[in-house]
Amino acid sequence: MDARTAAAMLDGAHSDIRRALAEWDAADLDRVENCSRLLEQAVSGMRAFEQALRSGEALPSPDLYRKLQETRQDIVRATRVVDACVAFHRGLAVRSGGAAAGYNSEGRLAGESAGMAPEVLA
Repeated sequence: MDARTAAAMLDGAHSDIRRALAEWDAADLDRVENCSRLLEQAVSGMRAFEQALRSGEALPSPDLYRKLQETRQDIVRATRVVDACVAFHRGLAVRSGGAAAGYNSEGRLAGESAGMAPEVLA
């Protein structure tokens, strides 16, 4: 892999991360799954880039360093978004008794207690 291809791999990974962040919706599990695939693609691209960098095929440069920093910032943001999503779903499962989401005729979670926190009902 030449330096140009390695840089393209990093750019592609960065693009996948940004698309995943833009499309993320913790309440829509289909979108979460699609974003998960985008993040997996990003990991593959970053691994290929890392291999090219370690082998000397891609050489460090100020432009490359800038791209790495931008990618790193997006990875930190993506990590926070994923962590928040996991916490949301874990909290929802705890508050709903671990049951799958089912709704009654009033639009409330089936089996929900009267003391359930309002943020779960939003």
